[in-house]
Amino acid sequence: MHDALRRTSATDADGYLTGPLGLRLDEEFIPLSALHIPSSDLDELVPFGQRISGPQGMWLRLWPETLWVSGTPPQSQHSCVDISDAQTCMRLRGVEALHFLANYCTTDLHDAAVRSARVVRTQIGHYSAVLWWESTRDIHIVVARSLAQSFCDHMRSLALRHDPTNSTQNLRSVAPTAANRRG
Repeated sequence: MHDALRRTSATDADGYLTGPLGLRLDEEFIPLSALHIPSSDLDELVPFGQRISGPQGMWLRLWPETLWVSGTPPQSQHSCVDISDAQTCMRLRGVEALHFLANYCTTDLHDAAVRSARVVRTQIGHYSAVLWWESTRDIHIVVARSLAQSFCDHMRSLALRHDPTNSTQNLRSVAPTAANRRG
């Protein structure tokens, strides 16, 4: 009888990032599946560039003909492929989490369309990542599992060298009335 394979951590991310912002980076397991469905059929389920969360789970559509699913996939004659072992999900938490990432992403995370969708596919440094959030204090980041440890090291170095007193590195200004800002 063979022993079942146990899922192992892809990184050593398990705590606070050294630096003045008090951010925390943790690895977490989220089961992900991918469905390849014609865009005309997907348009009826999830609009492009959107995330839907509910009792069925979460559906992310950031590609024209691909839907990422965590939870119950939609009824479809199309195949569903488990991609959990190819991706690693991280959680970046802290008061300035989204604003910190905004300094290092290729996408403007403060753009009105991105802020309302609360999901984006972007680059952080040279790492391709998918980000989504319910609150600007708790960001989910999905990167390729093969790059996960390097990504964690990169995040540590960014947090360590980030100096909020340096005006060239200031976090982008946000109106004090913005949602989820410091409580």
